[in-house]
Amino acid sequence: MSEPNPQEDLLNRPVATGDLTTELKANKRSMSKLTIGLAVAVVVVAAFFGGIATHAAIADDNQPVAGPGGGRFFNGPGGGGGQGGPQGANRGTIGTVEKVEGTDVYVKRPDGSTVKVTTSDSTEVRVNKEGALSDLAQGQTVVVQGEAGQDGTVKAETISQSPARLGGGG
Repeated sequence: MSEPNPQEDLLNRPVATGDLTTELKANKRSMSKLTIGLAVAVVVVAAFFGGIATHAAIADDNQPVAGPGGGRFFNGPGGGGGQGGPQGANRGTIGTVEKVEGTDVYVKRPDGSTVKVTTSDSTEVRVNKEGALSDLAQGQTVVVQGEAGQDGTVKAETISQSPARLGGGG
């Protein structure tokens, strides 16, 4: 004689003793609030990181970005001289002060290039407060806002000291 097989016994029994629809309704469970909350949190986190990935994939590093005080400076190759685009679209530069000669400031950009910045009596110099050209020292990180000429020289409207040192070629 063979031993009884529990799998066969399971298959030989009816699934429901009465109406199958009634049985399914009786065993229906709704999702808990915790499950719904976790699902919403997963969707929000996925959307956040998806947005970051999308921005990183389609962002153009050569676009002007907002500078201090609502002005704009150019953050791409050419440092204010920029290639292509309409006149006035590329404004200023960012880097560390290499030297100050008279009314000119030489700014070393993160890529290692140096940009000559000319100033005038109307140029504002900010060194964590209103300042003068003499307040700028070699090695300080500055943000320059102004128009770039054909030769790459930036005519400064403002020069602002930046508290953080820039990486990439200092």
